[in-house]
Amino acid sequence: MNQERAARLDQQAVDAAISRVLAAERASREAMAACRREAEEIIARAGAAAAAVGHRLEARVSAAHAVADRGIERALAALRAPPTRDDEVSLSPPAARIDAVVRRLARELVSSEVGTGDDA
Repeated sequence: MNQERAARLDQQAVDAAISRVLAAERASREAMAACRREAEEIIARAGAAAAAVGHRLEARVSAAHAVADRGIERALAALRAPPTRDDEVSLSPPAARIDAVVRRLARELVSSEVGTGDDA
């Protein structure tokens, strides 16, 4: 009877060990499934965040292009418009500067004619 009892105790110990192994495997599968679900949720949130950043970037780039386009159009319109009297005055060099350039040119012409001895 002792042998029978020992065999039963051994079998119970083996059965208990197998049950613990199976329980650990089941817990591992459940933990892995939970981790997989959490990872999928993290990936989905990251994808949504990346898409939102992309949309904001596109909106900002479009707005910047619109501002640049309006500025270019204003500049082109100003270039196409006939000049006003104020524009003509501001673009004209000062009279004193014109006089100085004319005097210098006259001196150069006179001195070059005198230097060459050409009377023609």
